[in-house]
Amino acid sequence: MMAWRGAVLAVTAALGLLLARPPAPLQGLQERIFAPLPRPAASRGIVVIDIGARDETGAVWTRAATARLVARLAQAKPRVIGLDMLIAGDCDGAPARDLAAALQGQPAVLGLLLSDTPGPALPPARLGLTGPLPLWQAPGAETPCPQLAGHDWAVMALMGEADAAVRHVPVAAEVGRRALPGLAVAIAARAEGELPLIGPAGLRLGARTFALEAGSLRFAASAPADWPARTLPAAAVLAGQELPPEDAVVLIGSSLPERGGLRPSATSPVMPSVQILADAVAGLRSGQLPQRPGWAPALEGGFVTLAGLLTLLLLLRLRPARAAALAATLAALWAGAAVFFGRGGLLLDPALPVAALALILLTALLGRAAALARAERVLRDRMGQLLPPALVSRLAAQPRLMRLDGETREVTALFTDIEGFSAATSAMGAVEMVARLDAYFALTCAIVLRHGGMIDKLVGDSLHALFNAPLDQPGHEATALACAAEILAATEVFALENNGFGKTRIGVECGPAVLGDVGFGTRIDYTAHGVAINLAARLQEANKALGTRICIGPTLGARVPGLVPLGETELRSFGRLALYTLRA
Repeated sequence: MMAWRGAVLAVTAALGLLLARPPAPLQGLQERIFAPLPRPAASRGIVVIDIGARDETGAVWTRAATARLVARLAQAKPRVIGLDMLIAGDCDGAPARDLAAALQGQPAVLGLLLSDTPGPALPPARLGLTGPLPLWQAPGAETPCPQLAGHDWAVMALMGEADAAVRHVPVAAEVGRRALPGLAVAIAARAEGELPLIGPAGLRLGARTFALEAGSLRFAASAPADWPARTLPAAAVLAGQELPPEDAVVLIGSSLPERGGLRPSATSPVMPSVQILADAVAGLRSGQLPQRPGWAPALEGGFVTLAGLLTLLLLLRLRPARAAALAATLAALWAGAAVFFGRGGLLLDPALPVAALALILLTALLGRAAALARAERVLRDRMGQLLPPALVSRLAAQPRLMRLDGETREVTALFTDIEGFSAATSAMGAVEMVARLDAYFALTCAIVLRHGGMIDKLVGDSLHALFNAPLDQPGHEATALACAAEILAATEVFALENNGFGKTRIGVECGPAVLGDVGFGTRIDYTAHGVAINLAARLQEANKALGTRICIGPTLGARVPGLVPLGETELRSFGRLALYTLRA
C-alpha cells in the first residue's frame, strides 16, 4: 500500500517543482496558452498610417512623400505623431529639410535603432530613473537626422522569444551611458503629458504603475482582423481621401516586408511593428497591459503541490469516484479563476496546473487500483503474480529539465525563400500580401514543428529553422531533409492555389554551431551562429543558379545516402563545394 502513495508524492513534488521553476520549453507552451486570454486594449484615439510602396501619384514612395504626409497629418492637429521608422541618411537634402519643417512645432516622437558601435551624442530624454534596472543595453545607436533633435527620440527595438514571437516591448534601453525610453512608452507619455518614471516598482506613468518583466512591458496583441479599423493608407491621406480625427495619436509605419517591419506575434506570424506599437500604446494609455508576475509560477507550482496532497488524502478517505469528482472540481475552480484573471490581464496558467493535477489523480488511481488488485490476488491465491509497475513508473517519471546555456552542438539548419517574392508583392496590396504571407508561414511553420524543428526566426519572406536544438534530436539530418521535401510539396500546392505565390527555394546544411539564449530573466531569444548556418543561407540562394529547389551542403550530403550530386559549385565566401539535392 505504501508504494503507490510514494509514487503519488513523487509525481506531486516533481510536477509542483516543474511548474514553480518552468524550463524554457514549458514557458513557450504557457505563452501559447496565454495568447487568447488578455483582451487587447481598445485603440480609440489611435490611428495607424500605413506607408505602402507608392504615393498618391503612383510614384515610388520617397522621403519627400513622407514629408508631405507629415505636413498633411499636421492639419488634423494630432495629439502626438510617432514615427516607427528611422529618418537617417541624406540629411542635407531637400526632403530631409522639408520633413524637419513639417515636424516643426508638432509633438513628435522619432524612432532610433540600437547599434553595436558607439554613435553620436544623444539629446536629453524625457525619462526618469528611480533605481537600477535590467535595461536592454547597446554601445550606441543609429539616430535620426540632427535637425530632428528637437523632438523626442526613442528606441524601436523589438526582441522575439524562443519561438521568435514578440510579446514584450522595451520600457527603455541604455545607449552608452544614457537611458532612452522605448518608442511605445515615449509616445504614450507624450500623449498623456506625463514624464515616465522607471524604477524597481515598475513604470509609473501619471497615476498608473505597470509591472516590468525583465526590463520590458508585455502587451496584448490584436488580431489581423482588428487592424483595418484603426489603419489609414498613407497614399489615401496624401490624396485627401482620408484624414485622422483631431487630437488623435498618429503612428506612422509600414506593413511592407521589404521595409523590415514584420514580426511574429501571438496572433500573427507577420504582424507589422507599427501595429505592435499601436497595441502597446493603447495598453499604456488605458492601463490595460497584461502582466505575468514573478510570483505566478510559484503560485501555480504551489497549487499543484497542495492540490496533489489533497487528492491523495481524499483517495485515502473516500471512494475513488467521489475523490476524483472533488479533485476535478478543484481543477475546474483553478481553471475558471485563471481564465477570469487572464481576461483582466493577470496571466495565470489555466491549463498546465489542471493537466498536472489530472496526472497526479491518474497516478493515484492507477496506484490504488494496482495495490488493491495485488492485495486481492494475495488473498485469493498467494501464488499469484504481482502486477508490473511499468505504467505507474512512466507516469511518475520526472520530465528532464532543459538547459539553454551557451553551448556548441551539432545542428542542421534549413533556410527557405519565396521565389519571385518582390515581383509578386508589387502586384498585391498590403492587406492581400499580409494575408498570403500569414497563410504561407502558418503552413511552413507547422511542417517544421511537426518534424521536431525549432523556428529560429522569420525574416521578410524567409523561414530559418534549426534541428537538434535546443534538445537532442537523433537523426536530425534525415529529419530536416524530410521536412524540406514536405515543405516543397506543400508550397507547390499552395502556389497553385495562390496564383503562383509561394514557390519555395530551400537550403539545408549541418555542422557545429554555437547556440545560446539572449535576454533578461525569463525572456529568451535563442540564437545560433556557425559556418553551417551561413552556408545554409547561401545554399538557398544557390538554387537560382543551379535551377534546383532544394540545395544540400557537402557535410549533410556526405552523411545522408541516396542524394543526387550536383557537382562542385563556387559559392561566395565558401569556395568550390560539392552540392547535392533530393531525388525527384
